[in-house]
Amino acid sequence: MTGEEDPSDFEYDIVDQSPVGVTVCDPSQEGLPVVYANDQFLATTGYDRAAIVGQSLLAMRGPETSESAVERVRRAVAASASVTVELRLYRANGEPFWDRVRIAPLSDDAGTVTRYVAFHEDVTEEKQRRETLEALHAAATRIGGAETVEEACERTVEEAANVLDFDLCSILLRDGEWLVPRANSADAPADGSRRMRLDQGIAGETYRNREPQRVDDAGDDETADPAKETYLSGISVPVGEYGVFQAVGTETNAFDDDDVELAELLVTHTASTLDRIEREQEFQRQNERLESFVSVVSHDLRNPLTVLTGALELAERTGDPEHFERGKRARDRMEQLIDDLLTFARQGESVDDPTPVDVAGVAEASWDAVATAEATLDVRVDLEVRCHEGRFRELLENLFRNAVEHGGEQVSVTVGELPDYEGFYVADDGPGIPPDRRAEVFESGVSTSDDGTGFGLSIVDQIAAAHDWEVTVTESDAGGARFEVRTGGGVGVS
Repeated sequence: MTGEEDPSDFEYDIVDQSPVGVTVCDPSQEGLPVVYANDQFLATTGYDRAAIVGQSLLAMRGPETSESAVERVRRAVAASASVTVELRLYRANGEPFWDRVRIAPLSDDAGTVTRYVAFHEDVTEEKQRRETLEALHAAATRIGGAETVEEACERTVEEAANVLDFDLCSILLRDGEWLVPRANSADAPADGSRRMRLDQGIAGETYRNREPQRVDDAGDDETADPAKETYLSGISVPVGEYGVFQAVGTETNAFDDDDVELAELLVTHTASTLDRIEREQEFQRQNERLESFVSVVSHDLRNPLTVLTGALELAERTGDPEHFERGKRARDRMEQLIDDLLTFARQGESVDDPTPVDVAGVAEASWDAVATAEATLDVRVDLEVRCHEGRFRELLENLFRNAVEHGGEQVSVTVGELPDYEGFYVADDGPGIPPDRRAEVFESGVSTSDDGTGFGLSIVDQIAAAHDWEVTVTESDAGGARFEVRTGGGVGVS
């Protein structure tokens, strides 16, 4: 160790004023000991000059520095060449940082290397960002492997917490006129999110405008409507056309533009995954419809066709009108099957442009279109749903026909609003559906009536699925069938 370089031996006037950290090292001694450090390097590391001079640059590195980087420096010194490496150094207060060092030899007039000059750049943030992007790439693979919407949402908030350190975050997806939380991070409180209207809060604004939002102080933002008073700042990022991702902080100014950008990168993979799941679900529905077509053509249509053929042969031989009547009934059965089959095919298509309609008004209009004999309708619902009105009418008409078909001409039917979910029910006082058969009544070709085609309730299920609704069957208060259609519901961050 030679001590600090005498300024008379080397010109330091320029580097003293440099905005870049500069050290000068002695190549004649092992480890490249520092003989000079400028003010910027001292400011970056927090050391005073006396603590730096005489120290080896390589000895100052932390264990995170790769051995290959150290070996590159040694080879460059041996070859009197320049080299750039990244070293993990420590500041005087013990805080680690990444130092990108560009080391170049300085020669005298005879060409002998007398010193090495090193230019230092603190690249900690750059390094962290690169590592974060690499982690996000791995997270994308994990999110992309999700098989269900719920799994995709859960993996998104998990990766946001692990990779981006967003401990309080949530993902909300659109469900009717609401944005409904589908997953919350592990550290989020149970009451830390709630469902939000599409016109409510930062979540609604983000979804409507498809633009990310950053709130530095929720108390000063008129749009912010946080789920908890302790949420003082946050970010909100659209998840494609599906919903929004939100992260919140319990202090003001908890997020910056980089956080918004990284969150956008993360949920881009979520949106792609939801796209893929949606396509797979539609493909599965198409396959199910195709299987139904095959079943009807190969079996259900063949039976009445066989009856029709036999009836015509007997009518031709005997001339008995009864055979013509039997053939006519078989023909009518075939026409009904074909009509239901075509309806079933059309109703499985997704609804792209739903509009709000009044459930009570559509229910009454649908009732008038069904041959209900002496049956009665009681409408107890004050609710609007977003739907394709024509297909919604088809859903209700099929439920009304099912009630009359199984409950008799004097059956009483009630349309009401669900108490715990957004949606409605259609209930009757008929014989009901046995519990062991409720799981199969929505399958095509399944009917509890000898005269039914088995497509009525399957069409109801297809229309509900096309609207992203859920339909289930249970027992009504009167002991009959009660069909519940959930059009939305659930519980947003802000």
